[in-house]
This record gives sequence, C-alpha cells and structure tokens, in this order.
Amino acid sequence: MLDDTDRKILAVLQGDASVRQSYIANLIGCPISTVNDRISRMRNNGTIKNLVANIDASKAGLNILAFISVLIDWNKSNETFSAAVKRMPEVLECHNVTGDWSYLLKVRAINNSALEELISNKIKSFPGVTRSETIFVVQTDKETSAVPLSL
Repeated sequence: MLDDTDRKILAVLQGDASVRQSYIANLIGCPISTVNDRISRMRNNGTIKNLVANIDASKAGLNILAFISVLIDWNKSNETFSAAVKRMPEVLECHNVTGDWSYLLKVRAINNSALEELISNKIKSFPGVTRSETIFVVQTDKETSAVPLSL
C-alpha cells in the first residue's frame, strides 16, 4: 500500500522523472535519504516500473494513432497472440477485454500504408484471428500515462 509520502514522491516523478531527489525532498519536506529509500523500495517492488522520456509521437514521425479491436476464435491462441503482440513495436498497448472482442490494441504508425501492413501482415495473419476493426484517431484531447494517485 502507498502512503501519503509515497504518493507525493510518485506525483513529482510522474510530472518529471528527471528531477533530483534533493528537489523532491525539499518539495515534500522529507530527508533525501527517505526519498531515496522509498524510490528504491518502489522500484524493487514494481510500483515504479521504469523512468522514461515521454516522447511526442508526431514529432517522431508517428502521425497515425489507431485502436484495433481483434477477435480470436481459439482460446488457446490468446497467450501466443499476446506474446507476439508484445514484440511488435507499433503496438503501444494490448488489452484482453470483455465484450464482442478478444483484444484492444493501441497502435502508432508513420502512415496509412504502415498501418495497413501491420494489420494485414502481422495482426490478421496470426493464427486464430478471425476479425479486426480499426478506429482512427482524428484528434487527441487527452493522453497521459500518469496514474491518478489521489483517488
């Protein structure tokens, strides 16, 4: 369980993971050693998965954002499909979902041709995939990886 100090540290790191621990300590009113120990503990227990740069995808040439719903007809194919998707760099997220579909994928591509290549030659060609539906994003009003720590 996270306490208030952990949540404060995580909130600062979610805003900018490159800040110094001394800055966090001053901001939240704790000794640097406490901040260091808590960050180490949260990294070791998996609360903090990694510290990464948040890149503007369009500035990296990845102008197409889409969500792909995928239906798999064999239950035994789910595990191998999930493993295969994890190796596809274009797939940013893969969720096994309830409802009419088996998976929901969030993908980025440089253009429509690259997206079609991903769908036709990688996703749809996978054994057990019977159907897919692609939704293109026209405009993004909010996109974040920050977890709402105050809930």
